[in-house]
Amino acid sequence: MKLLIFADIHGDLDKLYRTISQLDEKPDAVLVAGDFTPFGPASIVPDELKLLKQASPHVLAVPGNEDPDDVRKQMKDVNIHGKSVRLQDVDVIGFEGATWVDTDVGSMMSYEPVHEHFKNPGRRKLLLTHVPPFDTKVDRLWTGRHVGSPFLRSMVEEYQPDLVVSGHIHEARGVDRIGKTVVLNPGALADGYSAEVNMEKGKTPEIQTFKLTRKGLKKEKLEVPPPSGT
Repeated sequence: MKLLIFADIHGDLDKLYRTISQLDEKPDAVLVAGDFTPFGPASIVPDELKLLKQASPHVLAVPGNEDPDDVRKQMKDVNIHGKSVRLQDVDVIGFEGATWVDTDVGSMMSYEPVHEHFKNPGRRKLLLTHVPPFDTKVDRLWTGRHVGSPFLRSMVEEYQPDLVVSGHIHEARGVDRIGKTVVLNPGALADGYSAEVNMEKGKTPEIQTFKLTRKGLKKEKLEVPPPSGT
């Protein structure tokens, strides 16, 4: 199963169109790890969704910390925060991980329990989140400080999903491991980055990154590190 991965689109329709139009083949599904907008406007979200669905009719997403409540309402048909959706033999579990967001109930979003979604046996698991798990290569600021979610880290350590897809930290583009779990930050589409993941049963996910350049879509295979201790 091939998945096209975006994060931190930030309303950049041009880069979204250019990336999708230069794909060699269409993916089975598209995942978006939050920040459709830079705090709005919500009116741009339908155009983003239209482009995403040109790549695949199967679009799954979570909001980011820069997606206020009116943006969330526009993306309700693809928003899987707090839900689990089956793609072939993979359960895609959505949990945005963002805390400081503007919603109808205030600026602090409560963590909804997602543990039950990890307890379905016999299928692979993919966690789609905006904020990355704490203390990895993909949650590190340019200063070296780790700013990911300790809650997500503990959940990954406990359930060991096959793959975690996150965004949020633009400069922390890359791949890491938490135990057996592969953790991917594809980079911000607003900076020209995206990724493709090939998930074959019984194999480590294969990851290819995309970078928009003047000469087209530059592709690079990421080396996934071996399993590590938790």
